[in-house]
Formats: sequence, C-alpha cells, structure tokens
Amino acid sequence: MSETKDAGTKQPVASGAQRGSDATARRPLGVMAALPDELGDLVAAMRAEGEVRTVTHGQRDYHVGTVHGAPCVVTLARVGKVAAAATVSALIHAFDVAAVVFTGVAGGVGREVQIGDIVVAHTLMQHDLDASPLFPRFEVPLLGIARFAADASLAEALAAACENFIAQEGGALAERFGTARPRVHRGLVISGDQFIASSAAVNALRAALPDALAVEMEGAAIAQVCYEYGVPCAIVRTISDTADVHAPASFSTFLVEIAGTYSSGILRRFLQGRG
Repeated sequence: MSETKDAGTKQPVASGAQRGSDATARRPLGVMAALPDELGDLVAAMRAEGEVRTVTHGQRDYHVGTVHGAPCVVTLARVGKVAAAATVSALIHAFDVAAVVFTGVAGGVGREVQIGDIVVAHTLMQHDLDASPLFPRFEVPLLGIARFAADASLAEALAAACENFIAQEGGALAERFGTARPRVHRGLVISGDQFIASSAAVNALRAALPDALAVEMEGAAIAQVCYEYGVPCAIVRTISDTADVHAPASFSTFLVEIAGTYSSGILRRFLQGRG
C-alpha cells in the first residue's frame, strides 16, 4: 500500500474499488513528463487552484488535484522506457486515470522538423526493439504489432492546443529565443533507451524509419502500456535539438530556457478545454 504525504500526515491510497464506488467522482487525467522543466508550472498552478494531495508511490510523487479546471494526477516518469512504463502503470492501477498525456522535449529526426517545432504523436514505436529472428524487427513479441496509435480524439485536442499556442505566442517565442517561427507536426515518434547525439545515429534512424519525426526515450513504452490496458494516451514533444553532435548542449539549453514555456502554454490550453 502506498502512502500520501499531505501536510505532514500519511494516509493509505484508496483502492480502485473504493474510488469506483464514488459515482460522482470524475476520473482524473494523468499528466506525465520525464524531467521537472518539462512540466512547466503545472504543479504550481495546481496548488494555486486548490488543495493538492501528494502521494508517494514507487519512489515517485503523484500530485492529485485540479488544474486549469480539470482533475489531474501529475507526476514525473523520470528518463527511459522502464521508468515511463512503471509510472504509467501506477497512474492506471493506483489512480484510475481516464487517460494519459505525456509532455516533454525530443530530438528532431524528420528533415522538415526544426528546433522549437512541436510534434504531436500519431503513432509511436521503439526504434531499439529487435527480437529477430524470432520476431520481426521493431515488433513487440507476442503482441504482433510494432506501432502503437495515440488516441485520435485526445491527440486532436492536444494538437489544437498546440496550434492555438503557436498562433498566439509563436512570434514572441521565435523572437525571444532566436528560432524560426514554430510549427506543429503530427506523425511517428520513436523511442529508445539511448540519447541520440550523432549524425550517424540520426541517419541510421532515417534509413530504418523514414517517416519518423522525433526521437525520445519514453513515449512508445507509455503507448504500449496504455494499449494493453485500453487507456487512451497522447504524446506531445517540443523539438529541443536535431539529435546530432550538438544535441547535448542544445538539449540542456532548451530544457532550462524554453521547455517549461512550451509545456505551460500547451497544457493550459489543453486542460482548459477539458475542464
């Protein structure tokens, strides 16, 4: 049983059956990111809006409350596919979330994708999964599929929030951070347990998966878990680097200076539409 940290007191987390017995309760949305900067001001906004219950479960803090009018459970997955899968499993089983949204940064793989652009996943897959010759490359053993679709309606709402954000703030962002005016893309996002940081690695990904737009380290794992449990999910990524030799420096700078601005603006618009 997990424990909740709330004003110095500890209480057990309610079971799924207990939560389900409250017919008037709205099931919350799970909101995830890998790193604190990628959540922007979401937890602070939640605290400003009302009471927040912080639950410690599996060495992670899950913040339960209402933000921008929508009931949410907000947490950090940390980095990598295993961490992401463990965290989204907890959101599903311990917090009974209705759907999951993941926000964060990624490396650009598609040639048309530039730093500062936004990619909303249409499908996701693991670029480093290879159980051949027993199974085809990229296919998840025993599931028989390699690509996992994001929930269409959730992704559409997320893309609309991104378009609105860019329409209202894109010009100022480009001027402030010295980037081109951002664009929103939709397509394949690929995940693996490597930080891609060389032209050779990018070119190998382009050769193997020519329709990939962005590369990161969590999304496909989240999509697989959500697929297996029938929970809608959507993934949005802001392009922080072009996954080449300059990626480490670009990623660090973007994460600190820009990622939170994007996440805050996108999530506020998205959640207001669900409130």
